Amino acid sequence: MSSSHSASVEIMEGREQEQQSQGFLTSIASFFLPTAHAESPAKVDDKEHDGEEKEEADEADGGQEEEEEEEEEPEDPAPAIRADCQDSECAAPAKHFMHCQEKVEAGKGWHGEDCVEELFHLMHCVDACAAPKVFKKLA
Repeated sequence: MSSSHSASVEIMEGREQEQQSQGFLTSIASFFLPTAHAESPAKVDDKEHDGEEKEEADEADGGQEEEEEEEEEPEDPAPAIRADCQDSECAAPAKHFMHCQEKVEAGKGWHGEDCVEELFHLMHCVDACAAPKVFKKLA
């Protein structure tokens, strides 16, 4: 039994040395790499909570007044410009895309066919046409 006792003492001493060395390495690592610790949430006093309820009630009553005072956002001209470009300068790519789409939806295309290539051509044309006009509106 004395040999098993001495073996267990040696194991315990080895673990203590590992913990000390890990502690040392951990302290060095924490020096170079700071660690953030989460704090416990602050307790809310009843007085503060009642004040928040009053503020929320005031916001509910005054919220309608603020909405009326806010200005309406201007309408975005880009969608209209893009639609005009699609109908005028990009009519040919739009026609090819619509034809492809009708063919695929009718099941007349080959298996797995999609109209991605036609869509890319159409979008490229619309972007090239609309971009200068949109930026001119912004200036």
